[in-house]
Amino acid sequence: MPDPTMPDAPAPAQQPGEREATDQPPPIHGPLTQSQILSLVVPAASFLLLVGLLLWGTLSNVQPGGATGAPTLTRAMSAGVTVIPTVATPQRLTLARINTVTAVADIQQPLAPTATTITPPTGVPTPANGPTGAPTVVPPTDVPLTAPSPPTALSTTPPTGSPVTPTQHSTLNTQHAPLAGRHIGLDPGHGPRNDLGAVLVDATGSKLILSEDELNLDVALRCRTLLQARGAIVTLTRDSKDHFTAPWPPDTNGDGIKNGEADDLQERIDIFNAAKVEVFLSIHANSSINPAKRHGIQALYCAADDCATPAANKRLGLAVLDHLETALAAAGSPIQQRELRNDMWSDVPGEAPSHLFMLGPAALPRHPRALMMPGIIIESLYVTSPPEAAELLQDRVRQTIALSYADALQEFLTTTP
Repeated sequence: MPDPTMPDAPAPAQQPGEREATDQPPPIHGPLTQSQILSLVVPAASFLLLVGLLLWGTLSNVQPGGATGAPTLTRAMSAGVTVIPTVATPQRLTLARINTVTAVADIQQPLAPTATTITPPTGVPTPANGPTGAPTVVPPTDVPLTAPSPPTALSTTPPTGSPVTPTQHSTLNTQHAPLAGRHIGLDPGHGPRNDLGAVLVDATGSKLILSEDELNLDVALRCRTLLQARGAIVTLTRDSKDHFTAPWPPDTNGDGIKNGEADDLQERIDIFNAAKVEVFLSIHANSSINPAKRHGIQALYCAADDCATPAANKRLGLAVLDHLETALAAAGSPIQQRELRNDMWSDVPGEAPSHLFMLGPAALPRHPRALMMPGIIIESLYVTSPPEAAELLQDRVRQTIALSYADALQEFLTTTP
């Protein structure tokens, strides 16, 4: 142990490579010099400033959501796109293509941290106002919408870039359209020029209970609706009780007699010929001088070799009778007899039979132009039978008859003979 009373010995000489005591850093518990403080503060302040600038730039690019902070969906209707803004947390997004055979469903993934643009297929029509406008782009389901107006109708646009065809439209609505693009003619018998057809009046003869012209028109309009729903193009010879669907000259057939019965019938033929229909039905109901006669249906067709399509006429007649008989039986009006007969008819006893005007070949001077496509005259229940007239006044029975005609026409146009 050194003696504290002894004077300090001289310091030994410094060896090469050794550090002076003053070169060592100050103890960590000692006071910091001004230069040391600045060396720590300046880098830290610079780092914090840089972080602040980065955070400010990021936050300035984020658009706020609604009042509750929920994500919003902005629909760019004019551009035909849908934009989904930033969502902070993962969500479940279910995309479903409405009214299609296939659908994309249950896609579970977090939404991207930046805005994503969903662009519709190329060529899809942009939305249009009104229930009958162009198809609209279907927005994704299960996503909150923020819009100033109610949502637009769900789209029936197919997942292709081509316009909707009748066949595609039917498939998208899960309804078959076998008659898409087919052209059918319906002739509600009688009507214009004060032609009531068969009638039923009360016992006094002063009150009209049922007239054939009104019945035929109603059934034809119902049938048109059914056929159009299956994609068909339908031409009617008349759509009101007083007028044809096309104007006619007083002497339509050019025989020198104005406003005659032949002019009425020739006008119906000319309407179908001008429209180039593929097949037609002339819709009638039956009558008899015996009011007890009932439960019979009849189809008339041109069967002679001088007719344009005798075999097709017969096939159509059988199809209509089959469907009408089956439908009426299901509706509670079973048919007791049915008849498919040719159109050779004699209106006057002892007079030679001749073709019916609507069905037969041209015969001058009264019948200058004939129909060149398959068609028949169909007679349903008896207007002159009080029990059957009571049925014919019911919407249910009229709809049944119209449906049987639509089904028969579909069978004729979509099956191979």
